[in-house]
Amino acid sequence: MQLPVVINKNWQLPNDFNYRTLGNSAAALQQLYRAGIKYNFNSHWSSTAGIALIYTRTAFTREVKEFGREFRFWQEANYKKALAKNLSGQLRLRTEERSFAATSSKAAYHAFRYRIKPQLQLKITARWSALFADEYMQQYAKSSWSFDQNRLIINGIYALGPQAQLQAGYMWLRWPAGSSQHIITVGFQKTILLHAKQ
Repeated sequence: MQLPVVINKNWQLPNDFNYRTLGNSAAALQQLYRAGIKYNFNSHWSSTAGIALIYTRTAFTREVKEFGREFRFWQEANYKKALAKNLSGQLRLRTEERSFAATSSKAAYHAFRYRIKPQLQLKITARWSALFADEYMQQYAKSSWSFDQNRLIINGIYALGPQAQLQAGYMWLRWPAGSSQHIITVGFQKTILLHAKQ
């Protein structure tokens, strides 16, 4: 769920709440809250910085009740541009400074990760759009760089109104060891305007 707060045409406060399930069950695999402050330089460029707090189950099984805690500083730059009448493109570069608390199986450690995400959004009708994205991540931890993950994303977007939308889609996630994961995503976004006119 995303609840961005628009202060004016330049400033925005993004808020992002995530609940990720363990397989097909409703049990939590991960809970995430991300907040920040965003500045729009113009219609193409914007920059955002913020913090995030993440709790992730230490194993992919319901029998394990322990959750590891991560605190994160993050920064990103975005470029977006209309490519055709109903097609827009966006490129996002995000960096993250990650601090993992100790768990029963791992010592505390720090990591730096960068993420690059190109995406296309196609407007199909007045209310329906389709989004296609690929997000690649590399991480520096324990004195070395390594591939972290890659996400291929296909989403359908339904506009409930000018400030609200529903998203649903599919994400294929590739892990460093060569394994992959198939994920169904559902999201809701509501923009909160502090002023009636922007």
